[in-house]
Order: sequence, then C-alpha cells, then structure tokens
Amino acid sequence: MKEVINQSKELNKRILDSTEYKYYLETKKSLKDSPELSHQLKEFRRRNYELQNRQGVNPYDELCNLVREYDDLLHNSTVSNFLRAEQHICRMMQEVYNSIAEGLELDYLDE
Repeated sequence: MKEVINQSKELNKRILDSTEYKYYLETKKSLKDSPELSHQLKEFRRRNYELQNRQGVNPYDELCNLVREYDDLLHNSTVSNFLRAEQHICRMMQEVYNSIAEGLELDYLDE
C-alpha cells in the first residue's frame, strides 16, 4: 500500500506542475483581482445551482433566462478564461479518476 501512496503523491506533483493546473491558477488569480467579477460569478453559480436542484421542476426556461441575465459576465474574457480553465482541469481530473478506477471491481453488497 505504501508504494501506491507514494505513486499517488508523485501524480499529485505532476498535476500541480501541469500546464492545465498552472493556467487554472493564473486565471483564478485574474478573477480574484477583480472582486466585482468574482462576486457576480459566485452569484451566478449560486442561482444556477439552486435552479438545477429544484425538485419536480423543469428549470430549462429559468436557466435560459439566467444565462441571458448574466450574458455580459459570461462573455467577459477574465470570467470566460477562468471557466474554460476550470473545465479543463476538472476534465483532466475526471480522466485521472477514471484511469485509477479502471478495472477495479469493488462490490459492497453482500449477495
């Protein structure tokens, strides 16, 4: 098990040194340097989350209205670059997680 942990630490270092992660940090800093943009993005995300998690309601029209309301923000280059960088790092992490779990058969159900 110790070897697996050591390899996971090495993987962590590689992720931290990756171009994708460095760009994510750079765009995150740019966003944080603009408190108003950062606040607006947080508000957009909060409202988006609330709409998507309403039970028993199809939020399609409301989500479209929300995106229209925040259109200027979402097309701002600082925000857009951050969201794109965030998406890339999340996609990379998802691929890493899938790669780690590939072929593992874990069954928690007693049959």
